Amino acid sequence: MKSHWITHKGKQILYCDYSNFKIADFDAFKNELNQAVAVIVEQPEGTLLAITDVRGSVGSPQVVDTLKEAALVTAKHMHKQAVVGVSGLKKVLFDAIIRVSRQPAKAFGDTDLEEAKDWLAEED
Repeated sequence: MKSHWITHKGKQILYCDYSNFKIADFDAFKNELNQAVAVIVEQPEGTLLAITDVRGSVGSPQVVDTLKEAALVTAKHMHKQAVVGVSGLKKVLFDAIIRVSRQPAKAFGDTDLEEAKDWLAEED
């Protein structure tokens, strides 16, 4: 599993690594996503800080549908989620997924990983 826990400014953050998946990698992407979802649903509701890294990945209708399904399952576990690698068409897809799942999430660009970590570590 590429996804893993990190600590930033004393906060535990689940780093969901979906970076560099291409359309032909759908099965590998889905496997990674399923493993991350298994970790997410073990967390108490409303407590999880997560980074989702989609830098270098390519979306497809199948990927978007899979992400929507996962987001609906994991939404209640999230406190805050930062999605890194969101620009252009990915922003439109991000907005659609968030609208459906109502997850507390914020989009960040390709070079904004540290900013995303800082945002997650901020007190509300």
